[in-house]
Amino acid sequence: MTTNPMPRPPYERRQWLAAAVLFTVLAPAAAWLGQVLSYGPGVPGPYALFYVVPFALVAATWIPPRTDAQRRRRFALGSAGCLLALFYPNVLLVTWLVLWALTAS
Repeated sequence: MTTNPMPRPPYERRQWLAAAVLFTVLAPAAAWLGQVLSYGPGVPGPYALFYVVPFALVAATWIPPRTDAQRRRRFALGSAGCLLALFYPNVLLVTWLVLWALTAS
């Protein structure tokens, strides 16, 4: 007879620090790499505030998970934050070009 083990209480679960540290290091590196690979000029001051969203997604990985589903969600949030930081300059450039084309016509 097999029984499913009961999940441990939240206070006994270990926090998975490796993923949080990895995303914390990768997010600024991805932001820098995205800026270097972008065809646009540097990010002007006010537009740098949009990096708050990817970095907030990465910061959410530091919240201790209580279930395995939350652990997977936080891993997905960290991944999404790093990808957003990487592609943000290109998205900004494409958005600017589309708005310029709409107003120029």
